Amino acid sequence: MSGDFDEMSCFRRIDGAASTAVVEAVASAEGVPPRTLDPLYDTIDPDALDALVSDAGPVRIRFSYEGHTVTVHGDGRLELEETAATTVTDADPSAASD
Repeated sequence: MSGDFDEMSCFRRIDGAASTAVVEAVASAEGVPPRTLDPLYDTIDPDALDALVSDAGPVRIRFSYEGHTVTVHGDGRLELEETAATTVTDADPSAASD
């Protein structure tokens, strides 16, 4: 991973809104500007994410976004893992059209 992530743990401290931190972290990991990513609201409600994390309780939210598994912890940690690509090796022959 690139950007400001700790190369060993892939953790980052959230400074500000969790939703903004997620988009910036994924953009940094991908080496692209944040505006080029799909909108976060297509994956998760950004306002709900911010509200859950701002309570700073024992919460952990995990979701997939832009090829990464994102885990946001209530204590202000953001964990980012690259999601393994999946491939289909067996096709359903009945799905083929003639």
